[in-house]
Amino acid sequence: MSSPPLVSVLVRSMDRPTLARALESVAVQSHAKIEVIVVAACGARHRDLPETCGAFPLRLVRSAMPLARAAAANAALDAARGSWLNLLDDDDALLPDHIGALLRAIDQQPGARLAHARSSSVDAAGHRVDFGAKFRPWRQLDTGFFHSQAALFAHSLVSDGVRFDTRFDILEDMDFFVQCAQRTPFAFLDRVTSVSYRDAGNSGTGTQRDHARVGAAIAQLRAKWSALERSLHASAEFRLEKTLWLIGQRDLRNAEAELRGIARERADWPDAIAARALLAASAGDAAAARGALAELGERQPDEPALRAQLLQLREWLQAT
Repeated sequence: MSSPPLVSVLVRSMDRPTLARALESVAVQSHAKIEVIVVAACGARHRDLPETCGAFPLRLVRSAMPLARAAAANAALDAARGSWLNLLDDDDALLPDHIGALLRAIDQQPGARLAHARSSSVDAAGHRVDFGAKFRPWRQLDTGFFHSQAALFAHSLVSDGVRFDTRFDILEDMDFFVQCAQRTPFAFLDRVTSVSYRDAGNSGTGTQRDHARVGAAIAQLRAKWSALERSLHASAEFRLEKTLWLIGQRDLRNAEAELRGIARERADWPDAIAARALLAASAGDAAAARGALAELGERQPDEPALRAQLLQLREWLQAT
């Protein structure tokens, strides 16, 4: 039986009181082989820390001056020795089987060098909302699919050149995971394995949202990845989402034009056939909708929302 891999948990710390909660959540992890790297992002004023976090070794990486978010994350990457890495800000926490569960998810998807799960987002009043969804590569520049602590990624991605871009003041994590997405597929674990305390930080991305700051960071992200964005927008998956939006807006002529273009590239794609059935139904053409469903047969589209719409369509056809 092979020994468990070493996992490095990388903590960017401003030495807030919440650091104790974050470290306690690492100490109780079910995975047996962990090291904890705490980067003193606040600079020289960071207090000393013990050399262990529960049963796991802990190293404090000191800095003579305060470090911005991206620089602190890169310092953690440089210090890590594990074959798998997990970010954890000092105001968030992991559930006990977080690391073990993500490692098992990776084992179930050979070739994936990153796995992500859902997380609970908690505000100052204690209200809890689950966050996270399966990663859609064609939406990676305009949608956040997981909180940073919810992802476990291979150290080999760092060896391949993935780094935190120090030009980003915020959303440096999103840019980092866009870099990862160019190098590996992502595995998704459809369960909550961590907690994000959205009112504890000061990045402006939590419940007290700084819209101007976030908007500027999104514009910066899209400018950096403009060539990728053009490629993603040309993908069949992105255009299919646009088609479904057009159907919802009752813009059936443009929806039909999009579907014709998709069909020229992927004529037998179940998602496109399902969208054709929905388009026909929206136009009141029950016969064409039935024909598309017959062509689809027992196949199911990949998109969950599309599967739900098909169920409603079949109920409508039975009633007509």
